Amino acid sequence: MNGVAAARRSATPADTARLFAIAVMVLLGLRLALLLLLWALGGEPLQPDSPLYLQLATGLVEHGWFSSSQDVYRPEVFRTPGYPALLALFQGLGVTGTFWPVLAQEVLYLATVSVFFVGTRALLDLGLARAVAVFLLIEPGGIAYPKLILSDTLNLALIVPAIFALGWHLRTGRWSWLVSAGVLLGTAAWVRPAAFLLPVVFAPVLVVHARFRRIGFARAGVLVLVTTLVLSPWLARNQMLFGTPYLSGQASNMFVNYHLPYLWEVTRGLPFQDGQREAAALAEQAVSAAEAKSGQPLNTVEQLDVQQQAALAELLQYPVVYAQRWVIGMLKTLLGPGLLDAYAAYGHQPDRVRFSAIDEASFARKVQIFLAGQDWLVLAEVALRAGLLALALVGAVVILRSGNAFLWIIMLFSAYTVFIPGPMGLTRLRFAAEGFLFLQAWLGLRCLLGMLDSVRNRLGKPAALRT
Repeated sequence: MNGVAAARRSATPADTARLFAIAVMVLLGLRLALLLLLWALGGEPLQPDSPLYLQLATGLVEHGWFSSSQDVYRPEVFRTPGYPALLALFQGLGVTGTFWPVLAQEVLYLATVSVFFVGTRALLDLGLARAVAVFLLIEPGGIAYPKLILSDTLNLALIVPAIFALGWHLRTGRWSWLVSAGVLLGTAAWVRPAAFLLPVVFAPVLVVHARFRRIGFARAGVLVLVTTLVLSPWLARNQMLFGTPYLSGQASNMFVNYHLPYLWEVTRGLPFQDGQREAAALAEQAVSAAEAKSGQPLNTVEQLDVQQQAALAELLQYPVVYAQRWVIGMLKTLLGPGLLDAYAAYGHQPDRVRFSAIDEASFARKVQIFLAGQDWLVLAEVALRAGLLALALVGAVVILRSGNAFLWIIMLFSAYTVFIPGPMGLTRLRFAAEGFLFLQAWLGLRCLLGMLDSVRNRLGKPAALRT
C-alpha cells in the first residue's frame, strides 16, 4: 500500500472532524488575539483611499448628501455610496474612531467564511469545505483587509453569498435563489462597480446549463434585470445630475493613473511615478481643450470621460505592449503578497518596499528589487502563491472537463476578478476571489494526487495484471 493511500485510510471521519474543529478553534483564537493586538496598538487602518470614504460618510450623516464637500454640495460620482453608507451607520450612532467599523468588518469576514464552508459542503463536498475554511482563516489578505478602512470586506461579504445563491439556483432550479443572487450582485455594485458586469459574465453558464433552451435565456435575463433594478436608484440619480446613467469614475482613474504610466514604462522608459504625473497632465490638457472647444465648463462626468478617452487614445497606439502589460498586471494580482497589507494594518512597514514606488522602468529589474527588499515571510507567501497558481491552472482543466455549472461560475468569477484590473495589478483586487481561487487550486491538487496514486498502483501491479 502506498503512503498517500495509507494516510487516507488510516484517518477516520471522526479523527478528521476533530482535527478540523481544533484547527478552526486555534485559528479563531489567533484572529481574536490579532484583533486585541490591533486594539492595543491602534494600528494604521487608514490607507490612501480611506479619507474619501470617511468624508463621504460624514457628508451623509451631517448633511444628508453624497458629497465629500462639507460646505457646498458637489455630487460625488467617483465613488459609489455602498461602503460610505456602512461607515455612516457608525457615525450616525455616535461611534467615533475606526476600531468599531474594523470590528464589524471582522465579523463580516468570519460570516463570509461560514458561508464558504456551508455552501461548499452543500454544493461540492465536505473535504473542500474544510480546506477552504482553514485557508480563509489564516490567509494574509483575510487578516489584513478587515482591519483597513477599505471597501474590500463589505464587497466580499456580498459577492460570496451571491455566487453560492447562484449555485443553489443551478442545483434546485428555484427562482428565489436566482433573484437573491441578483439582489446581492446589485448591492455589491453599490460597493464596487465592477460587480455590475458579473450577471453578463455568468449569463453564458445559465444558458449552456439549460442546453440553450429558452428557460436558460430567461434566467440570464432575470439575473441581469434584478441586478440592474437594485442599482437603478444610483444610475437614475446620475442621469438626473449629469444627464447620463453613469456608474463610477473608477474606470477613468484606472486608465489614466495606472494603465498609461505602466505602458510608458516600456514605450518611453519612464518610471511609474513620473508617468503618473505626466498622465495627469495629459488628462488635464484634454479637459482644457474640450472646454475650450465647447465654450463652457465640463461637469464631473464629462471631465472623467474626456480623461478616459485621452488615456485610451495613448494606450491603443501600442496594442501589443498594452496586452503584455495586461498579462503582467494579472500576474501581479495573482502573486502579490497580502502579508504586506497585513503589515500595513499594524503600522509595521519601516523601509517597506512597494512595487509601484520602485524608480525603475524595467519590469524584470523592478521584480528583483521588490523581492530583495522583503523579509522571508513575504518571500514564502510569494512562493506559495506561485504554487497555488500552478495548481489552479490544473484545476481549470478539471473544471472545464467536469461539466459542473457551479464550478464554471467559480472559475469565471476568479478569471474576471483577476482580469479586470489589467496593468494596475493590485493584491487587494484579488481578495474577492481568494477563496474560489483556492478551491480551484485544491481541485488541481486532488487531480495530481489521483494521477500519482494511479501511476503508483499501476507500477505496483505484476506485469501480467497491468493490462
